[in-house]
Amino acid sequence: MNNFCAICGKVLGAFGLVFLLGFFPRPGAADTPKEFADRIQKTYEAAADLSLSFTQSTYVAVLEKDVSKRGSAQFKKPGKSRIDYEGEAGRQYISDGKTLWVMQKGESKAQALKLEEQDIPIEALNFLGGLGKLQKDFAVEEVEEKKWAALRRDRGKLRWLELTPLKRSSSINSLVMGFDPSSTLAQEIYIFTDSGNLSHYSLKDIRLNGGVDDSVFEFKK
Repeated sequence: MNNFCAICGKVLGAFGLVFLLGFFPRPGAADTPKEFADRIQKTYEAAADLSLSFTQSTYVAVLEKDVSKRGSAQFKKPGKSRIDYEGEAGRQYISDGKTLWVMQKGESKAQALKLEEQDIPIEALNFLGGLGKLQKDFAVEEVEEKKWAALRRDRGKLRWLELTPLKRSSSINSLVMGFDPSSTLAQEIYIFTDSGNLSHYSLKDIRLNGGVDDSVFEFKK
């Protein structure tokens, strides 16, 4: 199971995402990291479901190269998620909140993982799905300059935070996430893992409370 599988079982909820429903925040630039994290969490907690598309670029340390993929993701409370990668050999990750099924397109068998029994790092998935507690699962800080320099990019107009999982068992070392300062919607995510891999996710087509049907999260052989 690849790096994203390890992240997804628990990823990317940062997956995916964040919601603004009847909430009118003040300008994010004046917020401290804690204040901004509070606004993000309120936004996440306000939605019942979320759907989005994404592009993913992962630097695989053992191969010393970047691997790029595209896909879509859907999340629904409580704990349901589905991530589909494009392409004939794309993987599918489907969870009803209790079991995670991992399957490659074209194959007849799927790997089933019981979430409560497996040591699967799911903070990111829960967060992106709006199901976790941001400041319960992560230490939230401004991005340190050394780590920012390693990303070699412009900060742009997003508000960036560094999130470090509080669970020691997590394979995620840290996440660097960029949010729209007004809506608090997550736009970009960098995931640093203990394997040395670095994944970058660009999120778009974000839709909140679209009425995602429960059947989307049912694994069908």
